[in-house]
Amino acid sequence: MSENLDFAMEISEHETLLEFKGILKAEHFPAVRDRLFSSVDGYNKIYFVDIEQAKFKDKSYLNMFLEFFNFVKGKDSELAIIFHNEDCADFFKPFFNIFKICDSRDSYRKNTGFWDKLKATGITYQRSTGLRLAPGVAIVFLVLLAGWLLTLFSIISSQDRDIRSREAILSELQGKYMRSAQALEELKTSVEPLKSMGFSIDASDSVPLGAITDWEEFLREREKDP
Repeated sequence: MSENLDFAMEISEHETLLEFKGILKAEHFPAVRDRLFSSVDGYNKIYFVDIEQAKFKDKSYLNMFLEFFNFVKGKDSELAIIFHNEDCADFFKPFFNIFKICDSRDSYRKNTGFWDKLKATGITYQRSTGLRLAPGVAIVFLVLLAGWLLTLFSIISSQDRDIRSREAILSELQGKYMRSAQALEELKTSVEPLKSMGFSIDASDSVPLGAITDWEEFLREREKDP
């Protein structure tokens, strides 16, 4: 980066572009401030300040930009600062939620509507720094996330209990079926002597399983009779 400080300005009906290049030291401060403030002419304009190729060596420039921001607002105008390097991102970090920072004039025009709405709610985004949330917005998001997770765990727990209950019922029905099948086989075996004595007894598989208990009770009563 050049040690010399270069300045360029481009003016149109609704926009003004100011570009600073080089290392901005403390001794450059009065000249930079004068060029910055003297560029403001009229109302309802957008002032782009391109500092992508500039490097700040004095913290007083940060307060100067904040003062310039308020001055532009007083003219019903907008200030957009153009850069996407880490040095400038670190320098402007204390006021990231105040300034409109973009990669270029085109990206500002493309995203200003959507990102302004987000910024108004405390959400800001820059490619160099990522998504940033204001403390209040972050707390709201955490509360919503915690509520969503608790709801999800509650649904999963409820479904798990329902599945376990169904498994228990199925296991019980399977046990009853196995016991009924076994009782049916025992019934067939027990009626064989009766058949040999001439009794006509239907012990086929068509006998309802629900009636097996009655047959067992009937046989037990017959065995008690003298």
